[in-house]
Amino acid sequence: MSTQPPLAVVTGAGKRLGLAITRTLLENNWEIIALARHPSDALNALAATGQPVHIIQQDIADPAVWFELWPSLRARFGRLPEALVHAASLFEHDTAATSSWAAIEAHRRINYDSFVAAASAWLQCADAAQHGAFVALVDQKVQRLNPDHYAYTLSKLNLAASIPFLAQALAPQLRVNGVAPGLTLPSGGQTDADFHTAQAAFPLGAGLAPHDIACAVLFLLQQRWITGQLLTVDGGQHLQSDCDVVRRTTTPS
Repeated sequence: MSTQPPLAVVTGAGKRLGLAITRTLLENNWEIIALARHPSDALNALAATGQPVHIIQQDIADPAVWFELWPSLRARFGRLPEALVHAASLFEHDTAATSSWAAIEAHRRINYDSFVAAASAWLQCADAAQHGAFVALVDQKVQRLNPDHYAYTLSKLNLAASIPFLAQALAPQLRVNGVAPGLTLPSGGQTDADFHTAQAAFPLGAGLAPHDIACAVLFLLQQRWITGQLLTVDGGQHLQSDCDVVRRTTTPS
């Protein structure tokens, strides 16, 4: 029986949720291939501790790269990684009135196309007996739609819709699941005060943190009999209407 730790690729591993997921998997005895377009100081510092994290500077905006990347990783590490966590994401503000096809395509290629290409390419590279697990970070926004971040939302809707299909098409070798995080870190120029006010309006209150998302990812990677699922981890944020948020964040006069 092999004593090697499980080997996972984490995209967007250099910051935010990708970095938190990398840390949590390392703490749970995974070996990590950390893909980052620009490796961060935090990721470099993590690798410098001697933990089994291998940083590869890689831009996945061209989804076709996966058809060369998986064979390359297999040759380098002597085995095909059995897991992928797709945490890389493009998140830029636009509306239907201001968006462009370039913006729609750029968001789609990183947020959606790259995940689909990675799954297809993995299956083509895997031996018939190998099994694996993929987890994509989606967004609770796909369950509580609003029209801001137009291109981003379209890409995440595509990603969410692809999960049950990929789970069917790639079974039994590859399990495919998603995690839909709620507001976990300040984003889009949000101040700390605005962030904490927004979290306080969650049905379960404030406190959702990157480690909570990472633990959900770890759970899905480890559960052999779960596939095609989108696990929402958001403190109940997706249950709110805009009116609920206003009522919970406005002090009565």
